[in-house]
Amino acid sequence: MITILPSRLKLLHFPRSQLPHVTHAIVKACFFQDIKDPEYFFSFTENAYEISIAANQAIIDNDLLPFLHATPSHDIGTSPDIFRVMQVDDADGQDASGKRISDLSEPLAQAKFSIFYMSTYQTDFVLVRERRLRQSVQTLMDHGFEFDQDSLDMLQNESAALSNMIRHSNASTESFGSAVDSAASSLHAPEDHQDGESTESTVLTNELRCAGLNPHYRSTWAMTLLKILSFPEMIEGYSAEQSRFVSYTATSEGISVLADKHILDLFEEESIFQDEDSVPMRVIQVNLGGSNLDRCGIVRSISHPLAGEHINLWYLSTYKTANIIVSADDMERAEEILRPDLEKMREMLDDVVLEPLQ
Repeated sequence: MITILPSRLKLLHFPRSQLPHVTHAIVKACFFQDIKDPEYFFSFTENAYEISIAANQAIIDNDLLPFLHATPSHDIGTSPDIFRVMQVDDADGQDASGKRISDLSEPLAQAKFSIFYMSTYQTDFVLVRERRLRQSVQTLMDHGFEFDQDSLDMLQNESAALSNMIRHSNASTESFGSAVDSAASSLHAPEDHQDGESTESTVLTNELRCAGLNPHYRSTWAMTLLKILSFPEMIEGYSAEQSRFVSYTATSEGISVLADKHILDLFEEESIFQDEDSVPMRVIQVNLGGSNLDRCGIVRSISHPLAGEHINLWYLSTYKTANIIVSADDMERAEEILRPDLEKMREMLDDVVLEPLQ
């Protein structure tokens, strides 16, 4: 079942060195927002290449960007487009996430949609540009995917409201989909990716676990989470010389943390949800050189060969990278399967088409 969320997001990335400048904004986003609001969405991921955040537009524009723009760093990027979220729930849970990722991404890749895919403890999220939301929904429905009717009604109401605004302003007489796409195409063109951008992959030695945080124990785990996200130097064993991987995603439906086992051990047992039979996981991080926002088919090209070999995976898109997460036992085989593509990733990206503006 797929549910269209009311959240309207922007994407942001910046280097790890800028984290101290946005600690205030992160605290505000995590602990001083109404997390029961259906529109609330905040996701923070740190890996070897960047810190990437997907959050409500107001959080990005009003809280994070002012602090970042006040710093001298130039390696800061934000999406010009608004993204919408499709929440994907499956009775098979994360035990079948690899096949689900492959099956979902295939029709979207064929229809030239650029997507962000985010696996979490509770569910999966697919992010698409708002101006192409209706088209992406129709594409998935045409391929047999089932949508929550209430969220379809919400989308229809949004479409009707915007159509009325356009008609009353005499701005256009086009339908909702073409009107939105046409307006967006005149404002936001895809980024021009230079040939010199590097593409590389890194396999962390760290073994990861994923858990859900119990919202009823928020006061218990709040300080621990704050240290993990913003003050990692306060955690025993932390080294600034070593890359780390941590991902935190919170919505009104649940809170998920993906991190090293010793990080999750910082939480008290009653404050987290974790499967007793969960296996350690490893992550392959692929630096796409800034190509992740505009190119189509990346999720499909990575997930399909693994799913075809019955290797389950989680997938986490960030602003600049693809993060492929598999069980530690499957890592060697996953690397072998993906190696041909990873070694020629630049050539593959050159062949991957840009998402059309309409």
